[in-house]
Amino acid sequence: MIEGAQSGEVGDVAASAAAIQRRAHRWQPAFQATGMSAFVALVVTAINTGVDAHLVARWLHAWRLALPAAIVAAYLFRPLAWRTALLLARLGPRT
Repeated sequence: MIEGAQSGEVGDVAASAAAIQRRAHRWQPAFQATGMSAFVALVVTAINTGVDAHLVARWLHAWRLALPAAIVAAYLFRPLAWRTALLLARLGPRT
């Protein structure tokens, strides 16, 4: 037991930590989609329009359009991605 903590307090801390984990788990696809869409929008914008003084403005415009679609796609494909990852993990080498 944690020094100076009552047994109820330890349970409260564990429950709070579990709640934080659940919230973080729900938010993770949105944050991943944000980073990935920013990167892809930058690369595609640079390839399609070239690198010049206006690249950042064009990239932000492209990202503004792509971000909502990326977040929706991340949540829609999350179950499929999880099942595929489990399948591939089962097919991999056993250690």
